[in-house]
Amino acid sequence: MDEEIAVGDNVSVRKSTNVPLSFKGTVEKLYANSALLTITSFAEADASLVEDLKHKTVVNYKHIRKGGKAVIPPQPEENK
Repeated sequence: MDEEIAVGDNVSVRKSTNVPLSFKGTVEKLYANSALLTITSFAEADASLVEDLKHKTVVNYKHIRKGGKAVIPPQPEENK
């Protein structure tokens, strides 16, 4: 079962063709198809890339995992 995502959640992201590094982070803001994440934990080899990103990045929901499970995008305000 997929997990709901909310601001303040701790999540993980794996490196892929669309994501340049694997890291753990905190959700700062939710968008329609992606979330703004603050990078909190990452490999030492990626330190310069994280500094270039100012410890923040936007990632599509399909690349985000919460508790090892895929996340469910939030419902738009008009559908609530």
